[in-house]
Amino acid sequence: MRLFSSDSLLSKTLSLIGDIVTLHFIWLFCSLPVFTIGASTTALYYAMMKRIRTEEGYVAKNFMYSFKYNFRQGTILWLLLVCLGILFAIDFQISKSIGGAAGKCMTVSCAVFLVPYILTCLYIFPILAKFENSIFRNVKNALIMGFKHFFLSLFLLIICATFSLLALTFPPFIGLLICCGAGLHCYISSNIFIYIFRQYLPKEADSDIEKSGKRLE
Repeated sequence: MRLFSSDSLLSKTLSLIGDIVTLHFIWLFCSLPVFTIGASTTALYYAMMKRIRTEEGYVAKNFMYSFKYNFRQGTILWLLLVCLGILFAIDFQISKSIGGAAGKCMTVSCAVFLVPYILTCLYIFPILAKFENSIFRNVKNALIMGFKHFFLSLFLLIICATFSLLALTFPPFIGLLICCGAGLHCYISSNIFIYIFRQYLPKEADSDIEKSGKRLE
């Protein structure tokens, strides 16, 4: 029956759901040591963006390839971001305890520096998954893209906030997060990152069409 053929919408949808769930659990497993979350997140974006762009299978194979290839940079960047996050938390606590004009001034200063930090957190692992550069260049590109595509960056933040809000206010959503949370979030945000990255790689769309076997009408 056409409904159950490999090219049918139902088959493609079920295949996509299966890949999202698969990547979710691989990401969870590879993130268990905690210090590997950076490499694991990079691999998640690598496999997911490749899946979206070319409809290529083998998501587990692509994940493990990126995990091994980007392990060093991903781990270093993750640990740096964690350390900076802890410093921000300490600074905000200090400014709160100081109070008065000095405390408010310190809070504002921390908030100003918090913006590029958040943008770096949003972009750094997708960029690492996509581009081959030094750690410094990847951080620099994350900041440039984050500010240049600021409205899309806000949309990415809204997606993160929505997931967090639903998890806190809608208990059934927690079940969805357990089953495929990381994969689902990555799938939604990866579509945005693909759109952003193609502005820097204009020939990628044609290459993806050729690899996936599609043809433009």
